[in-house]
Amino acid sequence: MIRELLDVGVEIRHADQLGILFTVFDRRVAISAIHTEITRFSLDEPMAALYTDDPVYANYLLSTFEILWEQSTDAEERIHELIRQGPLPADQ
Repeated sequence: MIRELLDVGVEIRHADQLGILFTVFDRRVAISAIHTEITRFSLDEPMAALYTDDPVYANYLLSTFEILWEQSTDAEERIHELIRQGPLPADQ
């Protein structure tokens, strides 16, 4: 799925084990997951989320997102790292 998004020009970055999932629209509207097991996240499963149109909260999430974006790794770079590492042992 990540490769398909990259192929159509979506910018994706990878952040190790942060467990954060949120979306901010136009600095005014925010949707953030309330309880999600990031390792088991699926678009086919329901998810509880908080929706707000409070611009203060939306700006808070946007600032957090921008910090995490800068600290994360480009997805293409992460994919190449994983390829170089090779497959994980069967017990992991």
